[in-house]
Amino acid sequence: MTSENNEKQAAGVVDILQNDSILGPEWVSLYETDISFSTEHFETAMSNLIKQPNINSTVILRADILIENTYAYPSKQDGEGEKGEENEENESPVVNKFRSELADTKPDIPTSSTDEVILEKNLDDIDVRDIPLQPTHRPKVQIVRRIVPRNPFKDYIINQTCLITQLKSNESPSQDYDSTLIVYTPHIDNVEDCPFYLPSVQTVGILHQPGKLSVHYIPFKSSTVADFRSLSQENRDIRIAFRLLQTAKKHSTGVMDGYQKRVKHDLVVSKVAFQDRYISLKKKYSKILVDNWVESTDPGKHVFEDIAIAAFLIELWSKIYPTKEEFEFRDLGCGNGLLVHLLISEGYKGVGIDARARKSWKVYPENVQENLKEQVIIPSVLLRPHPSVKALAPTLTDNGRVFQVPVSNQGLLDSDPDVPVIAYYSSASLLKSNKVNVTEFPSNTFIIGNHSDELTCWIPLLGYPFLVIPCCSHALSGARVRFPTKRKTNQQNQANPKQGKVNSAYAGLVDHVEHLASEIGWKVEKEMLRIPSTRNAAIIGYQCDTSKHVTKSVYDLLVMEGGAEGWVENTMALTAKNPRNH
Repeated sequence: MTSENNEKQAAGVVDILQNDSILGPEWVSLYETDISFSTEHFETAMSNLIKQPNINSTVILRADILIENTYAYPSKQDGEGEKGEENEENESPVVNKFRSELADTKPDIPTSSTDEVILEKNLDDIDVRDIPLQPTHRPKVQIVRRIVPRNPFKDYIINQTCLITQLKSNESPSQDYDSTLIVYTPHIDNVEDCPFYLPSVQTVGILHQPGKLSVHYIPFKSSTVADFRSLSQENRDIRIAFRLLQTAKKHSTGVMDGYQKRVKHDLVVSKVAFQDRYISLKKKYSKILVDNWVESTDPGKHVFEDIAIAAFLIELWSKIYPTKEEFEFRDLGCGNGLLVHLLISEGYKGVGIDARARKSWKVYPENVQENLKEQVIIPSVLLRPHPSVKALAPTLTDNGRVFQVPVSNQGLLDSDPDVPVIAYYSSASLLKSNKVNVTEFPSNTFIIGNHSDELTCWIPLLGYPFLVIPCCSHALSGARVRFPTKRKTNQQNQANPKQGKVNSAYAGLVDHVEHLASEIGWKVEKEMLRIPSTRNAAIIGYQCDTSKHVTKSVYDLLVMEGGAEGWVENTMALTAKNPRNH
């Protein structure tokens, strides 16, 4: 017995390929399993899967909903008996029709040359497709969705009808609609046109009956029910049927058990805009970047992660700024400089800054190299005089402090290696040093903090619009710290114990960055980025929060946060350490 047969047996899945389908002679029955969830749980789960087909296939990027018709039927009145049932059958349902503006356009995926062709099939066909059914049935939801694959230069974009249909059992057709059928029909007519990411059939049906779940197909006209019954269990279409049944059962059971998705995406930038931009950038840059990767880190993670971040930034900026010329960016703690390379290559002006240069920097084009700066970052508030002092002595340009930084004594005092060697830096000298960046940028600057470690909490305080993706948790002094998170009430946790832990170090860091940004006066937005990282929260601020009557100054926040003593010393010491690999 194969491992897949063992899996089917363990899951309680029964092969019903040789049985006549309950849906009619055009259908082929494939697999069946016992269930405990109700039709309401099933419809909720499948509605989500219809809108997120990427859950069923990693080849699929997303689905755009073009048409959605929902049907509402008159309910039976108590005491009407047979007359009430007759009225229900004769009364027309209330239909709510939705048509997206996407129905009249094609996906706007940018291409880098005229040689690049986006593959598509019958995208103008947006009419709902019907299906043959034997039992009494009525539509509940009719959807036409457009499936966009991850690589539309290789796999076709197509339209597909998705139906949620209510059925009555054959055994008791006069009773209530006790079954639900989910139907998927691609808008193609030949098996040769079927994209790889779908089974090679005209229609897929997933049927929920009381206590039972099953999968059924309608073959293309070039095939027959008998042909399907002769297929091996190893056949791809047969295996897909098993996976579809598994997914439907898993998600429906999750709905029954009270699972709720805790992460919400696409709150700041639309999924369509982001994903279309990501497809374009990936096609343009990913292969050459992966093939020429010189860092010791995994290019399979870093290349695609930074391409996704670049796609998000480009679409965010298109909302904020009229043109690329309206602003310039600063990537603080830019690391390998890949994000800077991508953004400059796409026509944006900006500079990446890091305490240590990376090997990658020398690989990029000259116009990128000249915008990667090896500098330590010290916020000017730590070096300039306090505003109240400046008001009394307008000619002062620094706060007069001197900072002591231990340095290596190797080779300096061979006769007594235990004697410490200290470097002294004054605020005045640091302000003048070309090795130090004090974050005094042009007023039209946008700050990026992409896993910027010690700088994470500082970025919202610098006075410029920003996007920061928190990573490692540091205080404003640069010291490691664990911030408390916003805890849920006991009542909330008891209501949904499967929500997971909220008291994590990362959650505390994200909450704290949001808090700092809000206190300094930003209207804070948060997006969970679609990147291959568990640390994917982006905190964004580009508008002042005019609803706040009192906005704290950076000096107030420094006091509230316990100060930033040690930041200058820790930052200057960074130049002697090896760079982190992110």
